[in-house]
Amino acid sequence: MSSSNKPRAFNPPDVPKPPPSYDQVCITPILPTSKFITLAGQTGRLSDGSIGSDIKSQAKAAYESVHKCLKAAGATPRDIVHVRHYIVKDSGIPGDEDVDVVHRGWADFWIEFMDKEADGHKPPDTVVGVASLAVKDLLYEVEVSAIVTS
Repeated sequence: MSSSNKPRAFNPPDVPKPPPSYDQVCITPILPTSKFITLAGQTGRLSDGSIGSDIKSQAKAAYESVHKCLKAAGATPRDIVHVRHYIVKDSGIPGDEDVDVVHRGWADFWIEFMDKEADGHKPPDTVVGVASLAVKDLLYEVEVSAIVTS
């Protein structure tokens, strides 16, 4: 298999830098005219390293990073084929424990993002409530897969 047929992972310069154990974007050729794109989990971490204070600001920042990563891979949000959302169940925010993770406001921003950037495209998704994410203050993370055909 030539190197042009192998997965290529990289970090777009305009998204928060990940730890050295992984890259943010991977492009895998699946046919001569198609490529499968996977993104590492995008979070509410901003380019300056700070983290949004609530799930809504974190989700909005994550979607901005998703958009930048897809663009760097030659894709758009319309090319997304699956999404996985991770929401911290015990956020420490008063009242959150009484609200299911699917109703904490992040989804409104997702719908708005997809309406604006993907003509209302609604790919299948999975929502997972978790005990914690990799960094203490993170409340939200999203993984995206896309396919581009040229």
